Amino acid sequence: MNKYIIITARSSSSRLKNKILKKVTSTDLSIDILIKRALLINLPICLATSKEASDDKLVNYVKKKYKIKIFRGNKNNKIIRWLDCMKKMKIDVAGFIDGDDLAFDFKLYKTEMFKIKNKNFKSLKFPNKLVTGTFTYIFLLKDIIKLNKYTKKLKSIDVIEYYLKYLKNIKEVKVNKFLLNKKIRLTLDYKDDLIFFKKLYKDISVVENTKNIIKYLEINKKIKNINYYLDEYWRKNQIKEIKFHEKKNRL
Repeated sequence: MNKYIIITARSSSSRLKNKILKKVTSTDLSIDILIKRALLINLPICLATSKEASDDKLVNYVKKKYKIKIFRGNKNNKIIRWLDCMKKMKIDVAGFIDGDDLAFDFKLYKTEMFKIKNKNFKSLKFPNKLVTGTFTYIFLLKDIIKLNKYTKKLKSIDVIEYYLKYLKNIKEVKVNKFLLNKKIRLTLDYKDDLIFFKKLYKDISVVENTKNIIKYLEINKKIKNINYYLDEYWRKNQIKEIKFHEKKNRL
């Protein structure tokens, strides 16, 4: 099977403009951290971004620094972008990493991706009580094709949870307890999230494993509390988009 890690990122973010190219450490932008962590999974990597001119700077930066694949596709419907990327590169299964998630659990992705031996594998989603930003999805191509069937007419889709009900075989990834029920937020969406990551990665390596990051934050509560309050706003925005799709599909 052709397995890949796909980093989904674009520059036209609404809440924190151009967050994918924000400087986090003296040597690392957000995209550097994502790629450096993804490299530890030991699978080929593709940056899936848009065709828009707004992403030219991102693409040029990555091309100069890293020997990874780059796919440019649909700007606002990320399922179409994923599907076109997987088809073009003949990918059978991909671990998807959001461009927001600067401390994603690369060990979890690696463990699950290397379990996959054939197309009988079931796609994986995150459990509800997972620490935000540690894991998103692993999808088979056939499941992306199925999702696209229900979303291809949408001009824009970012939160895809409503449509996962159409995937009968998808299941929640099994995670260790340290990733559950923690008042910790590991995603970059607002200004205080950026402040949080700058503080975090001042003391800890950008390639530290997520378990140790969580241990560190449980001790260093001042850093943890910089951005955790934002999780409520973030989840409300997620729910708002899910309800939008529910309403749209009732019409």
